[in-house]
Amino acid sequence: MTIATPRPPHRLERLRAWMQDERVGCAVVFGADNINHLCGYWRYYGGPSALVVSPDGTSTLAVMLDEAPIAREFSSAHDVVGFGSRGFGINLDPVADLIGALAALPLVAGAGRIAVASEIPGAGTRLAEAVPGATVDATGALHQIRLIKDWDELEKIHESYELCWLAQGIVGTSSVGGTTEIELFTAAQAGAQIAAGEPIEFLCDLLSGPNTAKVCCPIHVAGRRVLMPSDPVVADIVVRTHGYWGDSAETHVAGANAEAEAARAALLEILELARQELVPGATGAGVFANMHDRITAAFPDGEFPHHGGHALGLTSFEDPHLIPSDTTPLEPWMVLAVEPGVYFPDRFGARVENVFVVTPEGGVELRAALNGAQHGS
Repeated sequence: MTIATPRPPHRLERLRAWMQDERVGCAVVFGADNINHLCGYWRYYGGPSALVVSPDGTSTLAVMLDEAPIAREFSSAHDVVGFGSRGFGINLDPVADLIGALAALPLVAGAGRIAVASEIPGAGTRLAEAVPGATVDATGALHQIRLIKDWDELEKIHESYELCWLAQGIVGTSSVGGTTEIELFTAAQAGAQIAAGEPIEFLCDLLSGPNTAKVCCPIHVAGRRVLMPSDPVVADIVVRTHGYWGDSAETHVAGANAEAEAARAALLEILELARQELVPGATGAGVFANMHDRITAAFPDGEFPHHGGHALGLTSFEDPHLIPSDTTPLEPWMVLAVEPGVYFPDRFGARVENVFVVTPEGGVELRAALNGAQHGS
C-alpha cells in the first residue's frame, strides 16, 4: 500500500535547520539511542559513545577503541574515532576518555556554541567543562525530531514488528491444553531471536485463562499455569532489533471459546475505527475518548483500564500517547501502536494491537506499507 503523503526533510536536515537557528558550531549527542537515530549505529552491549554533527551535516562518531572497526562498517557517520585503549572493563571511567577524544576534535574545540543532548548521566556537563564556549540543550529539539519517522526508521520498526508477529504465530499454534504460560513465553522469544539471527530485546505480557483479566505485567507475569481447553491467551509481544522496537497484541484461544472470540472480533472493529482517526490534527486524547466510548458501549460489564496506544521507535513507549491528557496534534509519518482491550474481572480479558503510520487518509498498517515497498516522494 502506498503512503502518498510527502515525507518531511530527513531528520539530519531538520537537526541542521535547528542548529542554524540556534547559531551553534556543532551538535554533540551522547548515548546509544541518539547515535542510532542520527547515524544508524547500534551494537549489542556497545560502550559509551558520542556523535558530533557539523553545520554542513557531516558527522564524526566516537566509540571505544575496539568498537571502531565495527562502527566504520555499520554506521553512516563520515568518520569514526576510537578512544581509550584495548580491552573492556579495565577503565572504570571510560567517559573521561570519551570527553577527551571529543575535546581534541577541532570542530568541537573551536565551535564556540555547542548543542548537547545526552543519555549518559553527566556527560554533557563534563564536555562543557572540557571545552571553551557555551553549550545549548538540544534534548527538546531532538525529541521533536524523533516524533516524525523517516523511511529507513519505518523499515527498522517493521523488521521488529514482523518478529513480533512471528512470535505471535508461535503462541497461537502452541496454545493447547497442557502447555504452560512460561513455555509459550519462551517459545515466542526463542522463535523471534532465532529468526533475527542475533540477540534481541524481548518484552511480553503472556496471560491465560482467568489471568487474562489481569491485563499485563506486573499484575501478572507468565508462570507455571497450565492451559486448559478453551482458555483464552493474551500475548502482548514487544521486540527490539537493530535498535528499533515493534509492538503487537493478540488474543489466542486454546481450542475454541465463543465468548473470547466474539470479544476479539469486536475489538478488531474498534481498532479499525481508531485507525481511521489517525489523521493529522487529531489528538491522542480524542482517539482514546472514542475508543473508550466504543468499548464501554460494546461491553457494558467490561473494563478498559489502560491506554489506547502509544508511539514507538527508538523506545517501546514514546510520545504521543492515546490517553486522556495527551493533546499533541498528530502529524504525518508518526508511528503509533493502537491497542484496544476489554477485561472482565475473574473471568477473562482480550486485547488486539497493530502499528500504524499517520497519514491524511488515516493510519496505514505498517506491514501493508512496507511489504509493498512503495512510499511517497
